[in-house]
Amino acid sequence: MPTATRVLVVDDLDRARRALAHELADAGFDVLEAADGLQAWEQFRTHRPDAVVTDMVMPHCDGIELLAKIRSQSDVPVIVFTARGSIQRAAQAFKEGADDFVASDEVGVDALVATIERAVHGASSNTPNDALRDRIAGDSPAMQRLRERIAGLAPLRHPVLVRGEPGTGRDAVVDAMHAVGSSSHGTLVRVSATESDAKLTVPNCSAIYLDGVDRFGGRAQSFWLKYVEDCAARAFQGSPRILASTDELVGDLGDDHADLRLRNGMLRYVIELPALRHVPSDIGVIAERLVERLGERVGRRVRLSPAARDFLSAQAWPGNTQQLEQLLERSIAFTRGRQIRRDTVHDVLADLEESLDRIRRQHAHLERERLFRAIRETGGNVSRTAELLGKSRGAIYRLIEKHDIPLRSRNDSQ
Repeated sequence: MPTATRVLVVDDLDRARRALAHELADAGFDVLEAADGLQAWEQFRTHRPDAVVTDMVMPHCDGIELLAKIRSQSDVPVIVFTARGSIQRAAQAFKEGADDFVASDEVGVDALVATIERAVHGASSNTPNDALRDRIAGDSPAMQRLRERIAGLAPLRHPVLVRGEPGTGRDAVVDAMHAVGSSSHGTLVRVSATESDAKLTVPNCSAIYLDGVDRFGGRAQSFWLKYVEDCAARAFQGSPRILASTDELVGDLGDDHADLRLRNGMLRYVIELPALRHVPSDIGVIAERLVERLGERVGRRVRLSPAARDFLSAQAWPGNTQQLEQLLERSIAFTRGRQIRRDTVHDVLADLEESLDRIRRQHAHLERERLFRAIRETGGNVSRTAELLGKSRGAIYRLIEKHDIPLRSRNDSQ
């Protein structure tokens, strides 16, 4: 490792800071030290380190404030650690642009040094990860950061929660993490919310995908929560790795909900997927990649015209990549030449939006009717309703609010 690689270590605890600095120096880094965020900011502006590892809780200027200052001027890797962390703090750190969040009471100095080495090597490499780039297209900073986080978390054994709006590609990210990660030697078994209560066994595989974990029923929530806790007691060794997905906001429910308690066991490492509307510069690249894959699938080699690509890039895509893929699949089917024209894309999009709107209305009607019948059958008891529908209590409360179904009283509904 080049000795010129410089790391700034920030911690108000002298002994802990010096221990980490010593280990980094032994690993070949040039180390700077700071006792709080204000000192660190001065060090950063003066010496421009290649990476920063900072405590979150410090006097004068904490780790989040320091991170915000750094991100205003630089994209160098920043790793935030704390012994008094929480889910909300981790989510805040990632939102502010942290490359990693580490609970220092559960991760030793050696592991923290390894994390820093991975962050520096990944940031200094000019060679893209071809396997991930093929699976996760896009050149925007958000998509580059997404691939970096997948590459960083993939080799670990810890659970990972993938969060994103419907259609943002949660399944693709889980598949990619399995394909390039620690579980790639074996199979990935998917457990969906609709079958979660029926499959209360740990399959023989190298990774388990809990698809839509926030919608799992109560029995499944308890079963998988205990599994995660048992794996944590063994440092996640010798057991299938857990990869999970949700479209819920992190920390948006109270602690009394079982689905949040299960997600708590996975929230040390969260991957947030950007909605397609937030990365408009990537839409053209993603569309072209999808056309290649879909064309191979149906045996038709076509490409987007420049006008069609511009048209696609200008759309909002509320259904995200899933909606874009559906449109392109139909457009390929209706294309007779080698180029998908703008008019074809325009017409298919109009038909698709009309049909999707009709399907949404039908789905909402059926969902409300099923929920209403279950509530009536259980006398308004939310716990029994959740068990009857195979959902968590949190999911039932969200559906009740969504469809504006009155309950007799809060006490009666427990």
